[in-house]
Amino acid sequence: MEDQQPLPPAPSLGTTFMDVFSSPSEVFQNLKGTASSSVLWIVPLIAMLLVVIFSVVTIFTNETLKSEMRDIQSKSVQKMLDEGKLTPAQAEAAESRTESMGGMMIVFGIIGGTIVAAVFFFGGALFLWLANKMILHTAAGYGKHLEMYGIATWIGIAGGIVTILMMVGLGSLHGNPSGSLLVMSQYDTANHLHKLLSTLNIFSIWQAAVIGIGIAKLSGKSIGTGMGISFALWAVWIVIQVFSGFGM
Repeated sequence: MEDQQPLPPAPSLGTTFMDVFSSPSEVFQNLKGTASSSVLWIVPLIAMLLVVIFSVVTIFTNETLKSEMRDIQSKSVQKMLDEGKLTPAQAEAAESRTESMGGMMIVFGIIGGTIVAAVFFFGGALFLWLANKMILHTAAGYGKHLEMYGIATWIGIAGGIVTILMMVGLGSLHGNPSGSLLVMSQYDTANHLHKLLSTLNIFSIWQAAVIGIGIAKLSGKSIGTGMGISFALWAVWIVIQVFSGFGM
């Protein structure tokens, strides 16, 4: 029996970081059929969590953003009270907690935000792998899709940094690179159209397109096919965000 030839090494972290913004097709083509490299997903995961932490700290230490967050929470409490989901005593207690936003809220926000982000990271790679496996019958495993998703996450990380800067600069939680800019001063968290506009984020669309290229390269199919799967999953996620409690 002949010895099995070792797989070529995966692209370096630096190469994938630079090229995912300029030549994603080449990055994912070079990723296919290479040895596993956990650094390709661990580093962007850590970077993403750091952006989440910085975002939470920024919101709860910036008086303008914290005041807007307090108003959103108060409206949510009032709505649940009007719908009978909270008793007056529970609503009053919730209002008291909202008014006293401080260090503990930052801690809870960081813990909750990082857990949710991590779940979405691994879950996102899982759904991409399952879709690619069941629809395009790719031979690439979950680990390779995790690497692909990690590489694409650099775009989301850049978007997160831009979002923080825009929120601070515009003085609004809805000051971000999405359609919510059109209704920023009148944004209503209960308005489905407003929530839809907030999901139309430039960086999210960009990342979905890059993921589509990754799907195509790992499966050996056309980029159009990969894009179709990626944007179909993205559309499902938008519907979930608009018609559920996710997002603001």
